[in-house]
Amino acid sequence: MKTILVPTDFSENAYVAAEYACALAKASKQQVQLLHVYIALYSGYGEEGHSVKQIRWAETESAEAMKNLVKNLSRQFPEVSIEGECVKGFMIEVVTEKLKNGAHSLVVMGTKGVTNITESILGSTTYEVIKKSPVPVLVVPIDTPDFAFQRVGFFTAYDDHELDALLAFQQAINLRPHLSMLHFYKAGEEAPDKDLERWRRKVEEAYPDWGISCKAMPVDKVDINAVVQEAMADGLDLLVFVRPQKSFFQKIFTPSLTKAVANYPAIPSLFIRV
Repeated sequence: MKTILVPTDFSENAYVAAEYACALAKASKQQVQLLHVYIALYSGYGEEGHSVKQIRWAETESAEAMKNLVKNLSRQFPEVSIEGECVKGFMIEVVTEKLKNGAHSLVVMGTKGVTNITESILGSTTYEVIKKSPVPVLVVPIDTPDFAFQRVGFFTAYDDHELDALLAFQQAINLRPHLSMLHFYKAGEEAPDKDLERWRRKVEEAYPDWGISCKAMPVDKVDINAVVQEAMADGLDLLVFVRPQKSFFQKIFTPSLTKAVANYPAIPSLFIRV
């Protein structure tokens, strides 16, 4: 059975993400591993006793908070196997090491969302995890309503590597929502209807069991506002972005946009690296 990894700092943002992960685990028949990474600072002036006390305090507080979190989530989701772990270290290093064993299907993390753009759950950590994670990373804003997984928006540039991303999505989620293939093109240019239709047929041939639709939208600028507007207009439950080595995503979805969507998404957003 695959496992969903959920880094947490025990904040409200993180709790919403953990609830989402548990609901997804229930629907896709997976288990959940909660992970808290704490830092205990050592004194550089020989105050060994004080340093030891700081470490023990961090360990005790983290363990108690994790125990309560697992208890509360298990009460909400009795069908889901939920475990918790507290580790001393640095978040990026610990998460990266955890993902090396191949047991995890995806990482789920929380953020404040677009309504609180001055804050995010783990600062720049979410973006760093997205850049380094070998598995898909799903970012959940704090204002996410009840779990829904009916309509998924997938941003496309008609590149074949996106078929690999869809496979990674299928393996990580193990559900069959309606897939809305979305393509932005520059306002004033001819709509790429023929390209979009060819791409639709190609995706349907590769994934015949999926419900698929395609849509091209003219925009003056591809930014977070364009992404949010389309997500809201289509009533999407999830957005999917592909992060290949060199692609449309790098040319159009610049690092600044990637970071903006990652830290302040309008709806849950999944980032897949291929």
